[in-house]
This record gives sequence, structure tokens and C-alpha cells, in this order.
Amino acid sequence: MIFTRAWALLARNPILLVPGIALAVVGSLVDASGSALIAHYSLTSAGPPEAIAAMQLFAALAIFVVSAAVSLVQMMAVTGMAGGAWEHGRTSLRDGWAALAHRLPAAAIAGIVLLLLGFCAAALSAATFMIPIVVYALLFIYTMAAVVIGGHPPIRSLLESCRLAMANAGTTVVVVGLVLVLALVAAGLGGLIGRFSPFAGWLVAGLLQQVIVAYATLVVAGEYLKFASE
Repeated sequence: MIFTRAWALLARNPILLVPGIALAVVGSLVDASGSALIAHYSLTSAGPPEAIAAMQLFAALAIFVVSAAVSLVQMMAVTGMAGGAWEHGRTSLRDGWAALAHRLPAAAIAGIVLLLLGFCAAALSAATFMIPIVVYALLFIYTMAAVVIGGHPPIRSLLESCRLAMANAGTTVVVVGLVLVLALVAAGLGGLIGRFSPFAGWLVAGLLQQVIVAYATLVVAGEYLKFASE
């Protein structure tokens, strides 16, 4: 069973959490610095309102781009390490670095296409009961595994993910559903603890999120390897 084997691999390879924790700290620092910069400029600038608004927009876009880049690097590193864990039973940061060193351009192109498709799906979801965003999540869940582990070009990885998802629809629905449930549980626990201590709630939610990311990546990588070999 992929789900239990993925959990066993995570327990054997807690180093899978390291990229996510390190990059989460980087992302938090970027967000905090950008927000502080925007607030400072808004309060101290004597320029026209249009110039202030333009600077705020530029800073917000810069924060978004950096955050997206950090997320991409995390997904690539953890996916590369997950592939190593499935192949050898053990993994190290070297597997994550190898993924970044060899597959970054392809993953970046695939990530940009996924981002654009995600925007389109989100825009359509408001009037269609969230159906486009659900279909988007199901169809493209194996894209990063196809890029990093399968070594496919960006567009072929997107198509490969769609093909595998449609050919194994039942399992893919279970995988996406499991990831969603785990994310909601982590958010709920963090919120519950946050009632007593905001910092503790933030810390617990953050750590649980990284555990979920690592576990979900192992599940997706395992399913991808199984489906791709059939």
C-alpha cells in the first residue's frame, strides 16, 4: 500500500522535512521584509498617490514572485528526495540538490504554465462551484514528479500527468482528498493551539504543514513511479 509505505519512508527519512523548513523560514523573512517595506514607504513617502500605489503594487508582485520561486525550489528538492527514498529506501539533501541542478529550467517552465492554468481555473471556479480548480488539482498532481523523477520536458510532463490522472482516476481522487484532509487537520490544530498561544499555534501549524508536504510528495512520487511503470 503506497500510503503506509510512504509513511514508513518518511519516518526513516526525516531529512525530507529540512528543505521545507529552511525555505519556509526564507519565505517568511521575505514576506515580513516586503510587508515592512511597503508599510514604511506608504507612511513616509511624500509623492503622489499614484506613485505610492505603483510602488506598493511593484513590491507586492516582487514578494509574490519570490514566494513562488521559493515554493518551486521546495517542491523540486522534496520531489527529488522522495524519488531517492523510493529508489534506495534512503535519501539525502544530495538528491534534492541533484534535482535542482539538473531539472530547474524544465521545472520553472512547467511551474509557470501551472500557475497560469491555476489562475484560469480559479477565475472560472467562482461561477462553477469550484469544479475547474478541482479538475486542475486532479489532472496536474503528477507534473512535478514527471519533470524531476521522470526527466520529461515541461509540456510533456503536464500531458503525462493528465494521462496518468485520467487512467488512474480513483486513486488520484483519493490522493488529492487525503492531502486536502491532512492540510485541513493541520490548519485546525494550529488554530486550536493558537487560541492559547499564537506563536505555538503558528509553529505547530508550520511544522505539521511541512510533514504533510513531505508525506504527500512521497505518496505522489510513489504513485507516479507505479503508474509510469505500468
